[in-house]
Amino acid sequence: MRMMAGRRESAPSGASAFSHYRAKLIEKRQDLMAAMGLKFDVMAGQGRVAEDDQAQISHEEFISLRLNKLDHDVLKLVNEALDRLDNGDYGACLRCEQPIAPRRLEVLPWAKYCVRCQEKLSSRHCGAEEPDLAAAGAR
Repeated sequence: MRMMAGRRESAPSGASAFSHYRAKLIEKRQDLMAAMGLKFDVMAGQGRVAEDDQAQISHEEFISLRLNKLDHDVLKLVNEALDRLDNGDYGACLRCEQPIAPRRLEVLPWAKYCVRCQEKLSSRHCGAEEPDLAAAGAR
């Protein structure tokens, strides 16, 4: 639940919930695509640099590319969530098929797993399975 102007607001339910989550996913997709494009524009606009600055520039490019990969991974999850919305499978855990809590979907609308299954996957495989990338999406 969120606090809005001194009152509690619950997550949307029913058909309005799907519209709400679709809007959140589309907004996130637009933000990610804009951020990815901006990073490439900055890198492309640097042109020639002094040899002394090359190591710093290379390091900054490495970091930028790594962040772009994280953004790309979240973008992939967002697109998959939009596909699940279109197919009528949205909101169900892909592992146990139980509903994903609305509070989780409110924070992470691209979540593929319920909290319980995500914790099991994270602890058992230490990243071998594709996580929900919560930290990357919160940037």
